[in-house]
Amino acid sequence: MKFSQDKKPVQLPTAGVFLAVPLLLGVSLTGCAQNSGYQESLASAADNAQGTFSLPRGEDIDAPIPLWEKVLIVCPYSDTKLVPEPFAKDVQNLDTASTESMQWLLFSEQNNVSRISVERAAIDFCQGESRPIEYESNRAWNAEKHDGAWVMTPTAE
Repeated sequence: MKFSQDKKPVQLPTAGVFLAVPLLLGVSLTGCAQNSGYQESLASAADNAQGTFSLPRGEDIDAPIPLWEKVLIVCPYSDTKLVPEPFAKDVQNLDTASTESMQWLLFSEQNNVSRISVERAAIDFCQGESRPIEYESNRAWNAEKHDGAWVMTPTAE
């Protein structure tokens, strides 16, 4: 067997590619984006609330869908089998048992749905709740600070 000296050696990918692969895998495995801009808007709304308030919506508040009509809140360990449309498809691959530190907010405007995760250590919609609940954009909320987190509770209708 004869080896030729004129063949170019195979180049291995640069270190940047090796660093990017775990990052891309992490994003694809989580199934949704964490939207720190919207999380900050929620905290700001809670900070500035003089009584009840509505969850932020609009172009300037980093909402995943600026003029969302409904939000579905999915807490850790929530059973997502009976989620209503238009949210049903977007919760199919959501692993609610993977972490207790996050909750998921799914925003809809007509049939467009966008999902984000929110850290419970900052904003907590899931105090004692175990099933996904859908709310209209004009729903009034109360916020109370407990152990550094804003605990969000919907007002009684």
